[in-house]
Amino acid sequence: MRNFFLVLKFELLNLIKKKAFLISTAIICLIIIVGLTIPIIADSFGSPIFNKDENQVAEADKVSYGVLIEEDSIELSDLETLLPHINIITTDSKKELSDLTRNEDVVAGFIIKAPTKYDYLVKNTSSYDNNTYEMDSALLTLYRNKTLTEKGIDVSIVNEVYNVSVEHDVEVLGKDSMQNYLYTYILIFALYFIVIMYGQLIATSIASEKSNRSMEILVTSTSTESLIFGKVIAGALAGIIQFGIILLVANISYRINASAWDNSLDFIFDIPLNVLLTFSVFGILGYLFYLFAFGAIGALVSRTEDISASATPITIIFIIAFFISMFSMNAPDSLLLKVASFIPLSSFMAMFIRVSMGNVSTIHVIISLALLALSTGLIGILGAKIYKLGTLMYGNPVKLKTAIKLLREK
Repeated sequence: MRNFFLVLKFELLNLIKKKAFLISTAIICLIIIVGLTIPIIADSFGSPIFNKDENQVAEADKVSYGVLIEEDSIELSDLETLLPHINIITTDSKKELSDLTRNEDVVAGFIIKAPTKYDYLVKNTSSYDNNTYEMDSALLTLYRNKTLTEKGIDVSIVNEVYNVSVEHDVEVLGKDSMQNYLYTYILIFALYFIVIMYGQLIATSIASEKSNRSMEILVTSTSTESLIFGKVIAGALAGIIQFGIILLVANISYRINASAWDNSLDFIFDIPLNVLLTFSVFGILGYLFYLFAFGAIGALVSRTEDISASATPITIIFIIAFFISMFSMNAPDSLLLKVASFIPLSSFMAMFIRVSMGNVSTIHVIISLALLALSTGLIGILGAKIYKLGTLMYGNPVKLKTAIKLLREK
C-alpha cells in the first residue's frame, strides 16, 4: 500500500505541475469568467443584454422597410400603427425602392398592389427572413378590420373574442426534463472530454515508460498493481481536480454576476443534490473504468506513435456509448437508454441521464452502480495483469484479445 501511495503522489504532482494542465485550466477559467461577466461588460458600454422595459424599442434598433403604396385603401399611418417596431420609408417609384433595397438603406422593399397583394424586393434572401411574415400580418389585419367594418361588425368585439389568452399552471409531479436538459448536457459533455483527454494521457505515459525501458526498472521496485492503480487513479484525480476548479470558478463567477443575468441561469447552477451525487459516483467509476482500459492499451505498445491505432476499439466503444446517451436525452425513459444504463460501458452516462431527466427506481440505480463498481474493479485487476505482461513484450503492438489469451494460458 505504501508503494501505491508513493506512485500516486508522484504521478499526481507530475500531472498537475505540467504547463499543459495549468495553462488549459487557466484559459478555460478565464473564458468562463469573461463569459459570465458579459452582462456587466455590455452594461458598461451602454448595450444592456436584458432590457428592463421590453415594450420600448430604441429608434436606432429599428429595421427599415421601403414601401411603395399603389393601393388607395391602404394608409401609411395604418401600417405604422401595426408595425411600430419598423421604420417605414415611403417611395414614389419602383426604381427608387429598388435602389434603396440594393444599397441596403432598407432591409426589404414592398410594392403594395392590393389589400392582400404585394411584390417583395430583397437584395439577398436568407433562411431567417421574416419580413414577409411581418407584412402579411399587417395587411391581413387591415383587410379583416375593413371587411368587418363594412359589414357593420364591431372590430373591437371580434378582436376581444379572438385575442383571449388561455391561462394554465404547470405542476410537475416528476422531473422537469426541459429545465434539467442543459446542465445534464454540459456535464455529459465535460465527462466525455476528460475521459478522452486523460485516457490518452495515461496510455501515452505508460507507453513512453515502456519505450525508454524505465518500466523495467519500475516493476523491480514495486508491484505492477501499485504502478497501474497509482497511475490511473492519479490521472483520475488530476481530471477531477481540474473539473472541480472549473466548476468552482463558474459557480463563483455566476453568483457574483447573478443579478446582472436576472438570475436567468439559476437552473444550471442549482443542481439537485441527488442528481449531483449520482453524477459524481457514476462519473468517477465510469471515468476509472475507461482509464484502466486506456492504461492497459498503453502497456501493449512499445511506441507512443502506436497508441492511437491500438486505442481505436476502446475509443469507438466509448464514443458509441456517448452518442447513445446524448441521443436518448430527448427520450430519457426510452428502452435503449434503460438497457444502456445497466451496461458498464455506458451506464455511468446513461443512468445519470435517467436520474436527472427521467424516472428511475432506487433499486435500479443500486443494481447499475453495483455492476459498474464490480466491472471497474475487474478491469483494474485485468489492467494490472496486462501491464505486467506488457513489460515482457516489445516490438509490434499486441492486440488486446491476444494479451487476454496469453493471460489465460498462464
